[in-house]
Amino acid sequence: MTDEVKPMEENETLKKVLDDYIEAFEARDLERCLAFFHEDAHLQIATGHFPGIKQIEQWHKDRFKGGMRLVEIEDMQSEGNTLIVNAVVTSPRLKLVRIKDLRGTGTFVIQEGKFKEYRMELRKGYRFHI
Repeated sequence: MTDEVKPMEENETLKKVLDDYIEAFEARDLERCLAFFHEDAHLQIATGHFPGIKQIEQWHKDRFKGGMRLVEIEDMQSEGNTLIVNAVVTSPRLKLVRIKDLRGTGTFVIQEGKFKEYRMELRKGYRFHI
């Protein structure tokens, strides 16, 4: 397989992994969420870097406590073993600081059916301090 960007219908296996993870996240099933990550996975978002399964576990607990929800997946493409996802999330915590939702691009590197890396970057146009 080449590393060219392809529409998602050409890589249903990666999409299935992400869909199943999102289902577990929305159900607040911590154990199932963590099963989607390698022990030495890395999660990186605007507010920090979370290396290893223990820190990824804490990140999930904090997001669940804060009420984070996926609002929409706007677009999804695959590039080799990587998914590139444009999505919208919200939470009561964001709304407390007058932010209705956040639009970001998630990059998921998937190896052997699990996330090796997960990076989430805000899309251009957001001007606020986290």
